[in-house]
Amino acid sequence: MNLELNGLMPLFAQAGGDNPLMSMLLLMAPVLFLFWLFMIRPQQREDDRRRKMLEALKKNDKVYTVGGIVGVVHSVDLEKKEVVLKLDDSNNTKVKFLLSAIAAIVVDPQEEEKK
Repeated sequence: MNLELNGLMPLFAQAGGDNPLMSMLLLMAPVLFLFWLFMIRPQQREDDRRRKMLEALKKNDKVYTVGGIVGVVHSVDLEKKEVVLKLDDSNNTKVKFLLSAIAAIVVDPQEEEKK
């Protein structure tokens, strides 16, 4: 079993000296970097995008909740982290949700063309 592995081991032994811990750290550093690059960094970007969306929420925005309810924002209280949605115009039905329950802001294509 003295194939290719024996050719690589002296490289790590020279870099880390006689310390096997240093050799292990040299092997783990690229793995940890790739883990950060593909797992942690995208999640941080998504969290930042969501936080900005919730901070930009304003009256008369049409939104979806995580439960699938569609409504129009009546009021937003960022301190209490609550939002009141108007669900029905005919009955003037309003329901209070946590801000974290807002999944997305609905963008009308007609309004997007005006901008």
